[in-house]
Amino acid sequence: MEKSEHHGLLELFNLGARLGSLEGYLYGAAKVEKKYLAGWLHNIDREFKELPTEVGRHIAEDYATVLDKVLKLVQGHFGENDVDTLQVKEIVASLKGLNQ
Repeated sequence: MEKSEHHGLLELFNLGARLGSLEGYLYGAAKVEKKYLAGWLHNIDREFKELPTEVGRHIAEDYATVLDKVLKLVQGHFGENDVDTLQVKEIVASLKGLNQ
């Protein structure tokens, strides 16, 4: 495996781990500490955008599916017009058409 290919896989793993931990935290937490949420979402979005283009296209649909779950959880905790809810909506909207 080439070094650049290895790096892309590591980025993909890190994105999956961060997104999965966010979903689990939001699902299981009775009280979500809002002060960390914007940074968490920003890091997930940045990490996705830093993936190799082909990898991003390949996982975009599954990524959007998990983000939709995160959106429902964030919206349930903070409401439809909350800044973090809107941030997740913006990330999801940016994925439209990416996997085609």
